[in-house]
Amino acid sequence: MNNPKSTALGWGSLVAAAGISYYFAKKGINERREQQAKEGTRPTEKLDWRQRIEAPSPQDAPDVAGAGASTASQSTVGAKIDSSGGAAGAAGDPRGPK
Repeated sequence: MNNPKSTALGWGSLVAAAGISYYFAKKGINERREQQAKEGTRPTEKLDWRQRIEAPSPQDAPDVAGAGASTASQSTVGAKIDSSGGAAGAAGDPRGPK
């Protein structure tokens, strides 16, 4: 069983690791924001959730490289979705086709 000293050490380590992770994540986010501001690619307007849904997503934009690569997995293309959210009749489905 853990004694109070080991419990405090464990929680202290967790808090320290979280703080260090937060610091580096925040630093990276700020660098990305500054870079986007310099390039002029950072949007300045603030959108509410409805406007964000209606706006075209970057995933819908045409492929810059022109390769036309698809992000969908080849095994799930055209697969039916059953009521539980999984692909019905997909490869490896233990229930089999419906």
